[in-house]
Amino acid sequence: MAEEIKLKKSHLIGIIGVALIAIFVLVAIRNVISKNDVGTELVKGGNVGENQIVDNADFKTINLGIANYNYDPETITVKEGQKVKIIGNMNQLQGCLRAFTIPKLGISKVFNNGDNILEFTAPKKGTYGFSCTMGMGRGTLIVE
Repeated sequence: MAEEIKLKKSHLIGIIGVALIAIFVLVAIRNVISKNDVGTELVKGGNVGENQIVDNADFKTINLGIANYNYDPETITVKEGQKVKIIGNMNQLQGCLRAFTIPKLGISKVFNNGDNILEFTAPKKGTYGFSCTMGMGRGTLIVE
């Protein structure tokens, strides 16, 4: 009886192991496939002011990159109630600067190759600081 229970446990552990390996392989394949499709919107930058801000009827779109070891653009101005789309420039954002946060608004996003877009609606008028989670990169969101 004890040998039967040990045998069942070893089979169960083997099945779980195979399932975990299969999940890992599927996620890796999905990540390789999705790298070709994501992160290509509005890629520019490297120098101050080269990252773009596009204002249209639906969204204010900001291509967030790095210039002079800080976020670029460093100041983002939007209108109260306006939809905002921040696209992390994955050719530039590295290290902790990928972990973007606007603490007063409770907004945070870790940009990566598979998910580099943050969308939110601008809150009431005011000035809101943004930074990486370590506080190394900083900027200001101004809501008019």
